[in-house]
Amino acid sequence: MHECMLCERDMKKSKNQFGNGCINNIFKFLNMEKPSRGKNKEQLLYRNIMNRTSISRINKEQKIWLADRYLTYQYLDRLHYGNFEKLKEQINADIEKVNQVEKFEEMITARKMKLKEAYDLYKRERKFEDNLNKLENNDSGEENEKLKLLIASFSYIFNMYGNKNQYEKSHFKAMQYAFWQTVIEVGRKYAEFDISADFLQHSLEEKPEDLYITNGKVVDEIKKDNQFKEKINKIIDEYGKGRRQFIAKGNDISISFNNKDLYFSIHRANMVVKGNKYNGKWEVDISLDDLYDYSKPKGITEYYFDTKSIPKSIFSSTLYNLASASMKLGVMKEYMIYINFKTNEDEVKK
Repeated sequence: MHECMLCERDMKKSKNQFGNGCINNIFKFLNMEKPSRGKNKEQLLYRNIMNRTSISRINKEQKIWLADRYLTYQYLDRLHYGNFEKLKEQINADIEKVNQVEKFEEMITARKMKLKEAYDLYKRERKFEDNLNKLENNDSGEENEKLKLLIASFSYIFNMYGNKNQYEKSHFKAMQYAFWQTVIEVGRKYAEFDISADFLQHSLEEKPEDLYITNGKVVDEIKKDNQFKEKINKIIDEYGKGRRQFIAKGNDISISFNNKDLYFSIHRANMVVKGNKYNGKWEVDISLDDLYDYSKPKGITEYYFDTKSIPKSIFSSTLYNLASASMKLGVMKEYMIYINFKTNEDEVKK
């Protein structure tokens, strides 16, 4: 089987190194003038590459190897995600010494990055940036199914099982980071998920510190949440009956929230409630702690909070599972969230 150097498809009986479609794409990619009909495209390609690299007096095989390494360099050089600088330096070194090589395997980068691998990374990145642009420019009127499919289309950058090459991992990790930055922007713009966006942004830091929150929007939203109010009222009724003070804690005191922004940012918090009765009214000190963590993937239908509005469910099961993959790869990191504030019986009964 004789394969195209670029796409590695079977070219059957052809004696060329590139398929006709691939070599046309290469001329376009390199901004080279297309050869006139009848001229040997490959020989013209080799001559053009030799001129660009100021290399001469090489044999037939060395021309092919030069084209391989030059194209590999050019595809890597067009990538916006990942760090390929050291690899490109090594490819340049291989190019400069191509006239001294008797076997392709003698080149430093022959096994580090194949032309097909660099070409695939380039194509995937073009697809990624196109989909990222669609996600960034999505409006709240986008059909739910289309948006769900769009989000699912990013799943390939989270599948690291078949990508063992260190350079590929660097590339995919950088694209994951860019994806989450867009999710943050979409979450703020269309769903008004400021808390979820802030917490997600914090997880993307190199070494996120634990958060300690005593006031601000997080506390305000918790105080207004119906689920929280019901929980505190129930605790006061159960633990405060016949007493002037109480402490409620344990597995039964954990809480989730009705508020969607809180629901997707604080998944299931542990809670300690300390109550003191003054002048016949309860004042309570609330302590919440939660591990910001997506380590346990959820079923595809489990985590949709609002199935009528996907932008309002931007941190739904699909994204939750993608976040789980980013956690394992170290793009997102876990950290603790500690929240402490006071409220009273009148506030929770409103």
